[in-house]
Amino acid sequence: MMYTLSLIAAPLPITFVGNEKIASSELYGVLGLRKPYAIEVWEDQPRIEPIALSQSVSALNSFYRSKGFYHARVTSEVSEEKIVVTIVENNPILVGDIQINSPLDIASAISLHTEELFDQEAFSQTKSSIKKRYADAGYCNANFNTKAWVDIETDRAYLLFEATPGEQCRFGKIAVESTPNIDGNLTASMLRFEEGDPYSVEAIRLSYEALYAQEGISRVVINDNERIGNEVPISLIIEETDRPIRFTAGLGYSSDQGIAAQMGLKHRNFLGDLKTLGLDFRYSQIKQEAVGSFGYPLRNRGLFGVDLGYKNEMFDGYKTESTYQKLTAKYQDTPASAMMGFLLDQVKTYQSNDIEAFPNSKLSIVSPIGELNYDTRDKRLEPTKGYWLNANVMGSLYTPQVSDATYFKTLLSAAYITSIDEHVFGAKLKWGTLRIYDGEVPSSYRFYAGGMNSNRAYAYRDLGPKNSDGNPIGFSSLIEGSLEYRFPIYEEFRGVLFTDMTYASEKIIPDYAKDGYLGVGVGLRYVTPIGPVAVDFGIDPEDTAQYAIHFRIGELF
Repeated sequence: MMYTLSLIAAPLPITFVGNEKIASSELYGVLGLRKPYAIEVWEDQPRIEPIALSQSVSALNSFYRSKGFYHARVTSEVSEEKIVVTIVENNPILVGDIQINSPLDIASAISLHTEELFDQEAFSQTKSSIKKRYADAGYCNANFNTKAWVDIETDRAYLLFEATPGEQCRFGKIAVESTPNIDGNLTASMLRFEEGDPYSVEAIRLSYEALYAQEGISRVVINDNERIGNEVPISLIIEETDRPIRFTAGLGYSSDQGIAAQMGLKHRNFLGDLKTLGLDFRYSQIKQEAVGSFGYPLRNRGLFGVDLGYKNEMFDGYKTESTYQKLTAKYQDTPASAMMGFLLDQVKTYQSNDIEAFPNSKLSIVSPIGELNYDTRDKRLEPTKGYWLNANVMGSLYTPQVSDATYFKTLLSAAYITSIDEHVFGAKLKWGTLRIYDGEVPSSYRFYAGGMNSNRAYAYRDLGPKNSDGNPIGFSSLIEGSLEYRFPIYEEFRGVLFTDMTYASEKIIPDYAKDGYLGVGVGLRYVTPIGPVAVDFGIDPEDTAQYAIHFRIGELF
């Protein structure tokens, strides 16, 4: 009897047969199990205890019903070696008709379509999406009527989505509960809405992002549950971190800069009101940098910043040593942001092996700087839709003993991403110019091309004309474009096909017939919680001996 009981209690491998429409990996997930990948030869087959089999069969029957298989039958058979679950899926329930009665256009929020499976999870998600669509439009008191009629004789489901918007809502008074070391008026000014603005769930989401971006805040609550007619009063609760001093350290690798290390120390609420004071050290095989920074948040989404830094960088053919001071004022909003400031850059170029191309020098450059950003991407590291625009400008006037050059440098960038299901299409364009009118700028101010953020058929900063020692000499103007197609392969693996085009020259506008460099290639992505781990292989189709391999985390755009 004891031996028989031990056999009943021992977990046995479980397999599925007969399932055609739903993958076994998904069925294992329903039971809280995971089937190992083919390469995981060290992992055992998923197992369950026979005593739990009845409950597992019931869970599988419920799951099939939720996916539209109302006539599915799940049975099991237990032997001494394994458990076999047999599934007869039968005809599923399909969506026969969808009726929509809504003043707002909600068709794109409905994930179900006629003649497709009636998925109950998709039906519930659609109801949530419709409510969100109305909330984003400012209708916080809308009434909804969503129903599904299932005819098991004809295997058809008939869906109804109705909405009555009511009066459009607005944000009411904003009450702030904060800690003594953080001014409530300061945090309220960081919200992405004001009293009297149209009510929007998206504005609340963006406000959460803006407040949690302040490192001295540990908890944010934006309570919008009250209703006074068509007004939505807001209660904002802010809690500061109880450990304001943070130490960070990390190691990494990229094909552009090789092995990299970082270490930093930051006070995230220095003297209160979310001011920051930090010291950061970065090391890579081609660049070493130390930066001290101070940040002073201002009301109405402003930030005043001061950076003091030292940087030593290795270029092919020379090295640079830079001591810099930067003063900036930023306006931080979503999706737009802007920055203006001054940069005092004292640059020493040394160990040059080509004095004509890279003159040894000690130069002081005082530059007004500015930057504009507009970013609508849904995710930064793995975007599937949206676009971004970026403009950087800097320049200086030659002034004896103050600034050693009259120059103007611009870099304009833009990208657009769209998707169809899991297939993502992206395009990126970059245009940069450097004009020197008087004096001299450091060689490192020139444009270089090639690498994972440029033309991937070339190694980092290795594209274009070279001197007699084989070192790239850089450019005064640069135009680059990229096209990408990203597609699913298997589970967390994604593939990429790309084309990169670079035009570089000493002219303001490159000669498109002579100054072009083409790169094409393929890439592999493995999606992780911190972003996709990416490997790209690029080759120049006009010179197949020219190729490069690149590693990084995150998509390029």
